[in-house]
Amino acid sequence: MRSALALLAALFLGGCTSVWESTFVPARDATPPPLAASQTVRVREVNWDRLQNALREMESTAASRDTPFEEWPDEQKAEMKASMLRTLQVSTDPAAVDIIGRSDFRTTQTYRLETTDQPDLVSFARSIGATEVVWSRGYLGKAQTIVREPINTWSYGSNAAWDRRRGRWRSYPYSESSTTFVPVSVEADQFAYIAYFLAAGR
Repeated sequence: MRSALALLAALFLGGCTSVWESTFVPARDATPPPLAASQTVRVREVNWDRLQNALREMESTAASRDTPFEEWPDEQKAEMKASMLRTLQVSTDPAAVDIIGRSDFRTTQTYRLETTDQPDLVSFARSIGATEVVWSRGYLGKAQTIVREPINTWSYGSNAAWDRRRGRWRSYPYSESSTTFVPVSVEADQFAYIAYFLAAGR
């Protein structure tokens, strides 16, 4: 629910923040400084089914414990973190990588994170000190969404003007057209996006 509301807020505010920032949930104990503009952020994709299966398993493990995550022994927390990093196919020593947080949302917009839509993701990652972003996209089926469709209208009439050469009033026909954009409900493909922000060697 939080992600959906945050996404709507960002859209209605005119896109003042990226969707990655507006849906970001920080980790409990990772707050690295921002990266310099010259520092590289690695961006790569992980399989959606692989990620979802691992998340379900971790949620099941957490639900079976008698204590909340905050009260787990450090060893168990480290095991959960290492499992998450394996799921994200991170080969670096888990002790040298921090999970800063994640963003997740649903949308009918397709993000091309391999090319044209990557700069916004990288910019936000750099602002929170992430050296790597691992993202995933899953298809959720069809969903209703609102688009603005143009409606063209035409009007016709006539104007009267004095004709000096003929010494009388004459009628001159005219036509005008205008375009109005109206909201229309359409069916579109819906996708879920998740991005994990990681900091290695900081």
